Parts: sequence; C-alpha cells; structure tokens
Amino acid sequence: MQEMDVEDQFRKMVDLGIGLITYSSEKIAEAARQWAEEKRMTPQQTKEFVQELVERGEKERAEFQNSIQESVQRTLTRLGIREDQEALRAEIRQLRAMIERLDARVAELESRLGNSGEPQA
Repeated sequence: MQEMDVEDQFRKMVDLGIGLITYSSEKIAEAARQWAEEKRMTPQQTKEFVQELVERGEKERAEFQNSIQESVQRTLTRLGIREDQEALRAEIRQLRAMIERLDARVAELESRLGNSGEPQA
C-alpha cells in the first residue's frame, strides 16, 4: 500500500510541475503581447513573436516532463515498484499457469495415493 502512496505522490508532483509550466506559458504569452504593443510591432510580428515564445515554452515543458518522468521511473525502480504493466501481467499469467500445474500435480499425487485430499482417520 505504501508503494501506491509513493507513486501517487510522485504523480501529483509531476502534475503540479506541469500546471506551473502551463500557467507560466500563459503569463509569458501575455507579457509578450504587452511587450510587442510597447515596441509597436505589427500584428504579424506580434503573432510570430508570441508563437515563438509559446513554442519554446512547450518545448521546455516537454523536456521538463520527460525529465520528471525519468526521475520518477528511476525512483520507482529503486523502490522496487515496476511501471511496466504488460510485464506485470505476463508475470501474473506465468504464476497462474504454474499454480494450475502444481494443482494438477497435487491432484495426480492424491489420486495415486487414493486420497482425495480428505484427512484419513
């Protein structure tokens, strides 16, 4: 249960970071518009300037998000929490198959012994 708490905390931290970056992008765009008005840029120049800043912000957001995800993955690995859900599902299938084989072997051994699993008195 503690593993899920740690994972949830990391996810919340990532969400917070992304939210702050998104908020910052909006503020940057607004500041760029104001700066463009003060510098008397044409509407086309303003649009290009704002677009460039927003694209740069998006690129930095993506890089930040990747960095956080890598950090979270390393931490989860150190804690022994695996993120690869398909690998976990495959492992569970293998364990179920092993249990079925063991159940079959136990049933076979019980039948050889003439014991149906009931304790003999």
